[in-house]
Amino acid sequence: MVKIPIGEIVVIDLWNSSKKRGMVKYNTNTMDLVRAESEFNLTKGDLAIVVESHDSFVLVVPKDEYTEIVMDDKFKRIHVKGLIDIIYSILKERKNETGGILSLEDIYSILKRTSIQSIITKKHLNKAGKYKDIPFDRIKDSGRVYFALKPSDCPKDEVIVANIAKYHSHVTKDLLQRATNWSDLRINRILDYLVRKNRCRKDSTYLNGDRYFFQSI
Repeated sequence: MVKIPIGEIVVIDLWNSSKKRGMVKYNTNTMDLVRAESEFNLTKGDLAIVVESHDSFVLVVPKDEYTEIVMDDKFKRIHVKGLIDIIYSILKERKNETGGILSLEDIYSILKRTSIQSIITKKHLNKAGKYKDIPFDRIKDSGRVYFALKPSDCPKDEVIVANIAKYHSHVTKDLLQRATNWSDLRINRILDYLVRKNRCRKDSTYLNGDRYFFQSI
């Protein structure tokens, strides 16, 4: 019987994609074929990593950009800087949909569907969010923690707001919400950013809420 150590790399051999099980090749001094299962889509020739091992049977996950951030050969520790890069990529991939803003819970849910699902925890995400010089913001809003791209990384949001402002004497948060269906957090961030850039002026003297006046569109 063969027992492959956790963290070892194997090669997918005979594989039933519908049942998500088959055989993997494990090369040491000899080449062994071992039964395997995985909840991920794999095909013959793919590299995979063993995350659970028994005599002549293993559970595997793909060797991919997520498993690249695993630090040790026991598949237990995550490299924080690598996790920061992955979070940044997730935010960028969704910037048109969300303005590059996702809650910690949302990112955790996404990562729990990846090849590091067995070891990723919310503690890892909290640690990543508190790391120095991260390329995104960590925000606490209404009791929830969010990770968000810098507004300068979302130029499309700036263009959308400016285009809406062309047709109004002033812009309000309610107007933007009706026009875009964006979250309050997304609207607040882009408006605050535009004020800082002197693209618009904020007037808080109105009883029915702040108004934003665009000097030049």
